[in-house]
Amino acid sequence: MSPPTNIHWGKNELEAPIPDREKADFEWKRSDYKGAEAGCLFEVRAEYADGKSTDLEEINLCKTPTINLK
Repeated sequence: MSPPTNIHWGKNELEAPIPDREKADFEWKRSDYKGAEAGCLFEVRAEYADGKSTDLEEINLCKTPTINLK
């Protein structure tokens, strides 16, 4: 994940890959991200085992605590 104002992706916030149809809880330090909305707005990228990826733009993680990826 990365603040929308960054041109590079941030660090991977997950400790390990997530198996299909499973979930992973994680927390981040808002102070680590100095993006818009005081560390709430993020672009999120999910990379899959087959090499494909999904990008989500400007997700407010402070108001949207759950993200479902398909």
